Amino acid sequence: MFFLFAMLAAVYFNSVTAARPEASAEHVCFSAAESREKIHAHGLFEPFQLMRAAAIRMRAEPVGVKLCRSQDDLIYELSLLRHDGHIIHVFVNAKSGQSVGAKNER
Repeated sequence: MFFLFAMLAAVYFNSVTAARPEASAEHVCFSAAESREKIHAHGLFEPFQLMRAAAIRMRAEPVGVKLCRSQDDLIYELSLLRHDGHIIHVFVNAKSGQSVGAKNER
């Protein structure tokens, strides 16, 4: 199970571009290589730990994670698949590990 999760996360993480086309200058997502560098340089939470915790809390399956800068904060955008087939996006402060919001929660 962990291997499958790691493979899905790696594929998703590697498909992230430096910035989404619709992203503003205030919201930029990083590539996998940039994310690894920032996690190490800034002592950020390990994304997979946060994803597992969010998946348990939301009763969903982890699908993907990406590291983004939103204004002055580093935020993980976690994608979780609910049992009804809907994707939930959970936003977590990468430095503190605290949830800062969710989208499509219901």
